[in-house]
Amino acid sequence: MRLELRGLTKTYGGLTALDHVNITFTEGIYGILGANGAGKSTMMNLLTDNIPRTEGQILFDGVDILRWGKDFRRVLGYMPQQQGYYEHMTAQTFLYYMADLKAIPKKRAERQIDRLLAVTGLSDVRHKKLGGYSGGMKQRVLLAQALLGNPRVVILDEPTAGLDPRERIRIRNFISSLSRGRIILLATHIVSDIESISDRILMMKKGRVVGVDTPANLIDSVADKVKELPCGSVGLERMQRWYRVGNVFQRNGETWVRVVGDQLPVEGEYVPDHLTLEDVYLYYLGE
Repeated sequence: MRLELRGLTKTYGGLTALDHVNITFTEGIYGILGANGAGKSTMMNLLTDNIPRTEGQILFDGVDILRWGKDFRRVLGYMPQQQGYYEHMTAQTFLYYMADLKAIPKKRAERQIDRLLAVTGLSDVRHKKLGGYSGGMKQRVLLAQALLGNPRVVILDEPTAGLDPRERIRIRNFISSLSRGRIILLATHIVSDIESISDRILMMKKGRVVGVDTPANLIDSVADKVKELPCGSVGLERMQRWYRVGNVFQRNGETWVRVVGDQLPVEGEYVPDHLTLEDVYLYYLGE
């Protein structure tokens, strides 16, 4: 099972939203990191054929998805960034409607919907209208519809955007449980959501892929790029002007900063023992 992007490009007039991206995805979870405007959503929309590509190919098992046509949609599950459903529908009705659009036979749809409502924790509110759902519950319904038909490729665009920490953890753990036998692409700018569950991280900046590796290898790559040091209010202003500042925190009554980059202050201490993917994000994708 392979999903390949070859020279994939999307332009809007003089703006290049995606710039000759080449990458091959195999089974596992890929966290796609990048700031707003990095090209994450554009890539997701090209993979789902929601927008036409300008150049390049998207191949699934060696065949372009345009040649797959409807057959590719049968192996694809998509959770869009924007919540799209009919608020007057119940969760159960909405999932049956989506199953019908996916041409899933009724008996099979019934079994799948019962299971998905159970694993997303929505069985007890299956007959409640979506308009009365919380943000986290709505996200879980969207995730459930993406999994209808047992898709081999699952695309999740900002699945935890706007959720409180408890709901984010719940959805993140559920996504982690789905990875066997699937390609899962999870696009987000919330670093902590993918650090613990991704097999590989793909970093995007200004429409280009600037790095792909395991979380551990990426963290190792910034081992000598991060320092922590104390500073007063005047020092903090200077640090924010001259360095990429990550965390600002209190330690023993003093204000400390965490700075990331190739050029670091002479003072301070390196922190190789508790580096995170946020440090990686700041180093490769920060301004």
